[in-house]
Amino acid sequence: MEQNSTYYENLLLQQLKAGSASAFTTLYNMYSERLYYNVFSLVKDRNTAEELVQDIFSKIWKQRANISIEKSFSSYLFAASRNRVFDFFKQLRRNHELYSRIKAIASENYSHIEEALLRRENQHLLQRAIETLPPQRRRAFELCKIEGLSYRQAGEVMGISISTVKDHMATALDAIRTYISKNSEIAAFLIIFFWNPPV
Repeated sequence: MEQNSTYYENLLLQQLKAGSASAFTTLYNMYSERLYYNVFSLVKDRNTAEELVQDIFSKIWKQRANISIEKSFSSYLFAASRNRVFDFFKQLRRNHELYSRIKAIASENYSHIEEALLRRENQHLLQRAIETLPPQRRRAFELCKIEGLSYRQAGEVMGISISTVKDHMATALDAIRTYISKNSEIAAFLIIFFWNPPV
């Protein structure tokens, strides 16, 4: 069933690249609602979310001949929406009235925005960040943060002192924060957005 679905989607994408308005409409109907809720979870404003979704699909239609899908169309759309929302927040800082309205709405739901980002994006980033750590440091982090052991317990498992475990943890956390901030533009910008009012 999944294979048939992938084949059908690939067929639609081929038709879209060839200029088929019908294929574009079908893809829009398949994905626009999901994309809307994804965007809405970030901007917390229905009109803005609708406009951004229209922008995304409009850009897809204009650039249809050059679309390159490495994975699935849904992955492509998610990446496109992430980039469009990031651009929106950058533009937002120049529009003080809209900035104030969006910030008032979003500030009330900031924890939900943060949780959504963590669920969809930073969860994968965290795993990739952990994988970049040296073996001993990674082991200390996994024992303490993932398995829930105390520094003392982790030290006993690893055969090292508590102070060495603490050093591993401090360095690991700094490395992970740096990795995520460099690879998660939306999360980083949202922090800037909420902590720094427009000039």
